[in-house]
Amino acid sequence: MTDLVQILIDVLPALILCFAAIYIFHEYVRYLKDRDARRASQEAAFAKQQGPKPSESVEHSPAAAESNHASETLVKQKLQAAERFALYLERIAPDRLVMRLHQNGMSAKMLQNDMLRAIREEYDHNLSQQIYVSEGLWELIKNAKQEIMGFISATGDGLKANATGMELSRKLFETASKVENMPNELALKLLRAEVRAYSE
Repeated sequence: MTDLVQILIDVLPALILCFAAIYIFHEYVRYLKDRDARRASQEAAFAKQQGPKPSESVEHSPAAAESNHASETLVKQKLQAAERFALYLERIAPDRLVMRLHQNGMSAKMLQNDMLRAIREEYDHNLSQQIYVSEGLWELIKNAKQEIMGFISATGDGLKANATGMELSRKLFETASKVENMPNELALKLLRAEVRAYSE
């Protein structure tokens, strides 16, 4: 009996410590659960007061998705218009027109008329694209067309009535080489600047 009592006396402090540790651990776990529950409840209440996040209410809303799609479509259309106008401005350069339209045996007047017709036809073909470029750029494109047509007409009219297409070509090259920036080149510079602005 004495031995049993001695064993209990020896073991009892350890058992008390063990049960105390278990109780403390259980209480700590319950405290953590209660704390997390309170925090989640507070965050939910705060989120409800603040309303949905911008990313949820704007970026992921159907209206925002539709708006983003419309914006992307508009930028694509602007870029396509810019490509067409860039091609047009390149093609109406006098040297390009000569290389494309001159044929052996042509008179100066025939070549002159063909060049002017090509400028007008390509201009009319791209007319609808003006709505996708700035007003200032469109004015430059119109001016480039008019000035180059005037340049070709003035050069052709300055030749003799029986001048050949080769003579007109030579005169156009010679005169254009003395001009620092042809009207189409100025319009191209502004066009490139406008295209860069689309991506910013």
